[in-house]
Amino acid sequence: MAELEVKMEVGSDGVAVITISNPPVNAFAVSIIAWLKEKISEAMSRDDVKAIVLTGNSSNKLVFFY
Repeated sequence: MAELEVKMEVGSDGVAVITISNPPVNAFAVSIIAWLKEKISEAMSRDDVKAIVLTGNSSNKLVFFY
């Protein structure tokens, strides 16, 4: 089984890319939402971040539930 993960990388262009890994479809689970909130808060508190991009680790699947 693949590991659940939310990671953030900030490029020199000021774009924070937050990647969700929750195979097989990167669906939002309670733990993913908590990690996502943490990463978004971190990005928003940084002076070098000008934009935030949310993506999944799969090339064709990112599922949102709200």
